[in-house]
Amino acid sequence: MLQHLFTLDDNATTSLQRQLQRKLIDAILSGYFAAGTRMPSSRKLADMLGVSRNTVVAAYEQLIDEGYLLSRERSGIFVSDHLYDEHAQAANCDDENVEPFDWDAACNACTIESSKPPYPDNWADYEFPFIDGQYDQSLFPLSQWRECSRLSLNVDEIKSWARDSGYQDDPSLIHEIRTKVLPRRGIQARPEEILVTLGSQQALYLVSRLLMNSTTLLTTEEPGYQGIRQLAQQNLCPIRFASIAKDGINLQEISAQTRLLYVTPSHQVPTAVTMSREKRDALMQRASEDDFVIIEDDYESEANFISNPNPALKSLDTQGRVVYISSFSKALAPGLRLGFMVADPALISRARQLRALILRHPPANNQRIMALFLSLGYYDMTMRRLHQAISERWQELREALNHYLGPYIVTSETMGGGTCWVKGPPGLDSQKFAAAAAEKGILIEPVDRFYGGSERPESYFRLGVRSLPKEKIRPGIEQLAKLIEDIRADGDPAFGRHLTGQELKQFLSNVAFTGHTVFGDPYTITLFADGKMQGVEGHNDEKKDIGTWWLKGNTWFRQWQHWSYGELLGFDIYITESRIHWVRDGKLVDAANYLKP
Repeated sequence: MLQHLFTLDDNATTSLQRQLQRKLIDAILSGYFAAGTRMPSSRKLADMLGVSRNTVVAAYEQLIDEGYLLSRERSGIFVSDHLYDEHAQAANCDDENVEPFDWDAACNACTIESSKPPYPDNWADYEFPFIDGQYDQSLFPLSQWRECSRLSLNVDEIKSWARDSGYQDDPSLIHEIRTKVLPRRGIQARPEEILVTLGSQQALYLVSRLLMNSTTLLTTEEPGYQGIRQLAQQNLCPIRFASIAKDGINLQEISAQTRLLYVTPSHQVPTAVTMSREKRDALMQRASEDDFVIIEDDYESEANFISNPNPALKSLDTQGRVVYISSFSKALAPGLRLGFMVADPALISRARQLRALILRHPPANNQRIMALFLSLGYYDMTMRRLHQAISERWQELREALNHYLGPYIVTSETMGGGTCWVKGPPGLDSQKFAAAAAEKGILIEPVDRFYGGSERPESYFRLGVRSLPKEKIRPGIEQLAKLIEDIRADGDPAFGRHLTGQELKQFLSNVAFTGHTVFGDPYTITLFADGKMQGVEGHNDEKKDIGTWWLKGNTWFRQWQHWSYGELLGFDIYITESRIHWVRDGKLVDAANYLKP
């Protein structure tokens, strides 16, 4: 029985002695070893558990020091008789005639709407978790974070952060945010313009309590972050929605009565599109003309892989009307829960006072560790590593989507980021599709939660790449493509006329195909009569490849050097008056326009 109670793990990061101490304490407090009872001898317990006697002796000695056990000379080790002396006497609560207090009725005046994560708690058990916002152990700077944690426990450091600092944040962290984080985003700020928060969500809560009420109109993105809608509802704040274009929020749909505007310009939640510089300038001009405040949620500012990052809206703010919110949790780990807000000192002062009603400040030791992490250059190092890893995964996702799902899906045009917004084939029910994918070990995100208006398109879903390694992306998308092919509702399209024999050879000699990737990038493929081919992709022909093609019977074979994983593939060719369709095993693989000289 004791072996099962005290199962120890030789491979655990915690020592056997500490594991045994915890097991013993749990057994004592649960009553397995009652007060005053004799404990097994150190020799007997060591033999039963297969550990050294010294391990058991050390564990016993520690629990004697802590008052759980006591040693009686020539009698052995006993559970302390006085273990519960300082515990209050429990009242008898077994009266069946007593009605329990109705907390539902007591809280009826306070209705709280909040969303659960769109994936299960055991998401890591799935083979292909295409989700966003979760901890990736392979990207966490473990040794650097440990070093900073150790440094924060130096005597002088403890004296600094352990004292009561009132409602103020760690000055060293404020300095590091000012000098190392904000300049990367084009922002210059004074210390009195910065507030440290428990993640970006607390910052949004503080802003909502200070600025939202029943007479304040909030305009937010549609689709958009559901958390801001829930905060508005909590504060009885009316909401209007503005749709998303390929370069960010549609300015024409921002009501003139707007007093608060919530935007995610770096990578829009959830479409991941980036607001253009021209639109940022126009938005700042519009805010000045219509006199509204902008809440800029910059949750993913440094994941732009395609071009130089646009400056934050806050960096363009000359009137102090932008409230800038960001977080360290996205880059390091969601459980870190450290963020910050940059705004006019008057708003920061009120936010600090409101924060004090919830907590005086975020834990000072965590602030100091983050300050050390920044000051030693580890944050910059981590951001470079994260940028490279997510960029590689994102590019791998692009390649896989083009290769396996080209004919069926459309995605938003993005400049990077950790997610991809996907429009599936007509008739696809994303909720049922996500459930079917989960049964095959694939997690994707349905997108109902991002819509606050009446129209909620069924065929959209979102894919993230932060929670799975690069080598799993292609096989995961391949399985997802098979699932779409099996359940899509529109049936097989009309491919056109099947080309064979001499007609097929004549058609493919000196022909050009033009189309768009699933990400909206244009491409042109040119076939030459000598069996060579070349391709260019991108708005400025920035991607190029060459390859060869040939016929075997009525099947067209082609192989690129790099595109489509450099694989040799064969297709049946169908054409209409202007379109070519590549078909394999009776299924459409891709389609494009064609042009003959």
